[in-house]
Amino acid sequence: MPSLKKIEKTQQLAKLLTDKKNFVVVKFGSTSHKRMEVLRKILKSKMAKLLVIKNTLFEKTLENLINLNQSLKSVKEKFIPLKQNSAVLTFDGDWIEGLSAFYQFAKEEKTLSFKFGFLDNLAYDQASLVWLATLPSKQELLGKIIGSLKSSSARLVYAIKFSQIKLAYVISQIGKKKGGEENG
Repeated sequence: MPSLKKIEKTQQLAKLLTDKKNFVVVKFGSTSHKRMEVLRKILKSKMAKLLVIKNTLFEKTLENLINLNQSLKSVKEKFIPLKQNSAVLTFDGDWIEGLSAFYQFAKEEKTLSFKFGFLDNLAYDQASLVWLATLPSKQELLGKIIGSLKSSSARLVYAIKFSQIKLAYVISQIGKKKGGEENG
């Protein structure tokens, strides 16, 4: 029979996963406590949290949550049972920023890596999460779109002005030529 403490932890984890909806399970090896605290501080600035979990409690929690969200069934089928030390990465805001921040930190700290993720009701494996983490953020994409729109309009304005400037130049040259003929 499970202890009350384990039941309580499972309920807390279930509440966390239902409140946040998007989560990634990550592997951490022999990462020092100091480095984990640095990672937590970075993630906090990106509105993400890292919570170390027990694999069996996560599996039980996932089993219970499948009744509420059938999309989680694919996670269970593909990625359970869990092996090695695990932590859950949850996101308050835009998950791409937190995912990218974790990936950048994991590139330096080789003991950290993605296991799998559940983002926008879709299950992602490790390779897909790495690909998502390398994508530019929403803000960067918006900046590029605005820049390209502004660039094309600026070129259009220049093209329109160019014809007027050229016409004015031609008229002035004709005026100079006619002025030179009248004097001569």
